[in-house]
Amino acid sequence: MTSFLLPLAVKIIDRALEKLPSDAELGELLMNAALHILKKAVSMTSTKVDDGLYEVVEKALANRD
Repeated sequence: MTSFLLPLAVKIIDRALEKLPSDAELGELLMNAALHILKKAVSMTSTKVDDGLYEVVEKALANRD
């Protein structure tokens, strides 16, 4: 069931993102959502590389201002 629904969800999200306007506040919300998804994905793996990747991405986003 997941193998069917996940690709469908990805297509729906991609189409929705294409229709969104480009502005800074929306970009910030999207970055926070992506970071949350990445954190969830990393927590589902047992490798240290994924943990390190998440930490680097989180620090980079925090220091981008």
